[in-house]
Amino acid sequence: MRIDKRRLYHLDWYLIINGLVLFGVGIFNLISATSSFYSGSFNFIIKQLVAFFIGNGLILIILHYDYRAIAHQSKWLYMGGLLLVVLVLIIGMAAGGAKRWISIFGINIQPSEFMKPIIILFLANMLYERKKHSVKLGLKDIMRPMAAIFIPALLIIKQPDLGTGIIIVLTGFSILWFVGLKKSTYALLFALGAISPFIAWMYLMKPYQKMRILSFINIDADPSGFGYHAKQAMIAVGSGRFFGKGYMEGTQHKLQFIPEHHTDFIFTVIGEEWGFFGSIILFLLFAAFIWRCIKIAQNANDEIGAIIAFGIGTMIFLQFSINVMMAIHLAPVVGIPLPFISYGGSSLLTVLASTGLLLNINMRRYMF
Repeated sequence: MRIDKRRLYHLDWYLIINGLVLFGVGIFNLISATSSFYSGSFNFIIKQLVAFFIGNGLILIILHYDYRAIAHQSKWLYMGGLLLVVLVLIIGMAAGGAKRWISIFGINIQPSEFMKPIIILFLANMLYERKKHSVKLGLKDIMRPMAAIFIPALLIIKQPDLGTGIIIVLTGFSILWFVGLKKSTYALLFALGAISPFIAWMYLMKPYQKMRILSFINIDADPSGFGYHAKQAMIAVGSGRFFGKGYMEGTQHKLQFIPEHHTDFIFTVIGEEWGFFGSIILFLLFAAFIWRCIKIAQNANDEIGAIIAFGIGTMIFLQFSINVMMAIHLAPVVGIPLPFISYGGSSLLTVLASTGLLLNINMRRYMF
């Protein structure tokens, strides 16, 4: 597969370096986070590196094709992703009380993660003509996009994977806002937003998810039960103070007080070992990455590229914000990985594929 040297010259090297630094921070902290595990860090690091190299191969494939051609074929990606999500519910692997994974040729993947960029591509292809002609979306115009958003989101929530479902819905609604909405549409969406928590509480949420919400409201109501994750996460982050305890010196995660501290609660390791100062550095790295997403959206040659770049930036922002707020008890505990940082092959592949799309959009604005 050949890639024009001119295209490589026009790659966004700021975005590439930013992403590599974030991944490096992730590997660095994953070693510490898994050092107390029975099997040590070796297996986790190897799997994460394998996913990283596969993801880089995926980036090269994405760069080879025009992002518009990829978006125009997104209906097939959407149908394929939806099929995998349905298969998870039927033959998926259960772990921790949830069916979120499916085994393909002995490799466990989480299809719900792949739906994040797929829904962005699908909506971009569906709505870019409206954005191009500055036609705001009315009530009839949002019916198909909303169906495209809610069908996979509801299936994913049923696994149950509330966190990923929330990210898909919020990212989808952000894209609708970016394209442009009529006042009547805003009114409908606000009304839907007002009643959706009650619908979710009555018909969608599992009992343990409801208890997590209640423990968020009053963390001391069940500190050794459903409030345990949040309580221990707060203790870990707070104990880091300004400069942290030092690399590999975090006692809260080493003594196994924090469950899932290598995945959804990886920020507690950073907060404990690197403190407020290290956390600010991490925030700045994510802010720089998201800023580049917005710049790529602003400078895109066409509306379809702008929508894709904005959607990816929104997705990264939401995952980062909710994951960190979850760790410091500003949001309920839900299963949302920290992009580039948390352990998980499917999550890393999703972020790298999204980065490939961003590079593709930026690269091709110089090619025409």
